[in-house]
Amino acid sequence: MTKAEPGRLDVLAMRVVLNGLLSPLYGSYVGQMGLRGDERVLDYGSGSGAAARHLAARLRPPGRLTCVDISARLQWALRGVLRAYPEVELRLGDVRTLGLPGASFDVVLVHWMLHDVPPWDRPAIVVELARLLRPGGRLFVREPTGERHGMPAAEARALLAAAGLSETLGKESRALVLGEHYRAVWVKPAG
Repeated sequence: MTKAEPGRLDVLAMRVVLNGLLSPLYGSYVGQMGLRGDERVLDYGSGSGAAARHLAARLRPPGRLTCVDISARLQWALRGVLRAYPEVELRLGDVRTLGLPGASFDVVLVHWMLHDVPPWDRPAIVVELARLLRPGGRLFVREPTGERHGMPAAEARALLAAAGLSETLGKESRALVLGEHYRAVWVKPAG
């Protein structure tokens, strides 16, 4: 995976826009995930924490949030956003090399992230995310699908299906703030 370190102004812009202005959208999305609060959740590509802070607020022991990102600068910003939540673990690096045990997460969130992974590397990343899900676990994905920014929904569906997951809810839509996007829930079959 390509290492991408955003500039300080980029991080500031993310915090103002994503963690500030768009926070209600992230909160609504996380609220619709139906978390009980005791799940182990992986936020893949957690960035500046726009979704992570809403996830962390819903968890209570034994629930736990693990945030993975390849950017040290974004993890530094995320640490500040999540400092009030003791049930959060930050992991820096490629998800495939972090030594996370298989079948250890009830929920995996891939929010506005997979399209940033180089196309040649996407299959291996998705296979790893599926490996980390416990049987019956859910993977939530929301990705832009625009021609100039994003990836086709058909590609996301093919990647997730090839990793052995089953789509239970999938929708392509257009929203004022988000633009064209694909939103879905995938489940890892039991047994």
